[in-house]
Amino acid sequence: MKNFKDFEKFEERLNSLDEDIRSSALEYASQLFSKKNISREEALEKGISRAELEKRNL
Repeated sequence: MKNFKDFEKFEERLNSLDEDIRSSALEYASQLFSKKNISREEALEKGISRAELEKRNL
């Protein structure tokens, strides 16, 4: 389930994030990509958004 290799081509985008946000975003993105019919890019953006909102307690 945690197949982060799916998101290797987005490494540049991920490198701009804090380590804790990056790991959470990858986990969420991996879950979204495997469970829903969305692109890797969309799953990653949704994962990043969710991780950032959780970190800021919003």
